[in-house]
Amino acid sequence: PFEDDLNVTVQGEEAGFCDFGVLPIENNLNGSVRAVYELLLKKGFSIVRSGTMQIRHELLAPKGAKLENIKTVLSHPQAIGQCSKFLSTLGADVNVTPCANTAVAAQIAADDPTGTTASISSPACAALYGLESIASNIQDNDSNFTKFILISRKPAIYPGADRISLGFVCPHKAGALSHVLNVLASRGINIIKLESCPLPGRDFEFMFYAELDCGVGDDGDISALEELELYCESLSFLGSYIEI
Repeated sequence: PFEDDLNVTVQGEEAGFCDFGVLPIENNLNGSVRAVYELLLKKGFSIVRSGTMQIRHELLAPKGAKLENIKTVLSHPQAIGQCSKFLSTLGADVNVTPCANTAVAAQIAADDPTGTTASISSPACAALYGLESIASNIQDNDSNFTKFILISRKPAIYPGADRISLGFVCPHKAGALSHVLNVLASRGINIIKLESCPLPGRDFEFMFYAELDCGVGDDGDISALEELELYCESLSFLGSYIEI
């Protein structure tokens, strides 16, 4: 589903319809949206901004529908994961089905003439598709936040950028990752996030995604990135941006 979203962004930019796209990259309860990282690398997009929003989930259904009559619940896998406690109360006969995104789920629920399909979606989707909430604030935790990134086909670094995201592959040998970490530590660069991801076609070998608490305006930060290349099989610069 995220590849479709990115393809739309590419086509929109090429046609002159848009300059930027917005995608979820991480949820504080359900973890990273790994497919977005993978597609950033594949498509060559650059992160130019990031921000965090509190997320509320509602169970939406056609007007007049009753919770006890719901047979199918649709949503994006991330939203399903964030509402697992509520879903466990619905009973074994309710089919929970992942789909492309929460808006598509709401649209499918609106088009079901039986009124037995519901979606986990945002409150905004209720008005958009003529649905009503039959269960409110169904997320597992009220402290539910998602980080979104603003992406651009054209790399850009705006004034005040204080974060850097990277993707890198270390040689598959002892101490390889420690060399990378030591380069950053020696320059006082804080690693906000470090996550491993399996490398396709290479058994039990991994690449890493890192978010660094630094920008590219300082010569020391630039030289750190240059030195990292000495210890990495590959190093991909995913963007330098402001966290808002």
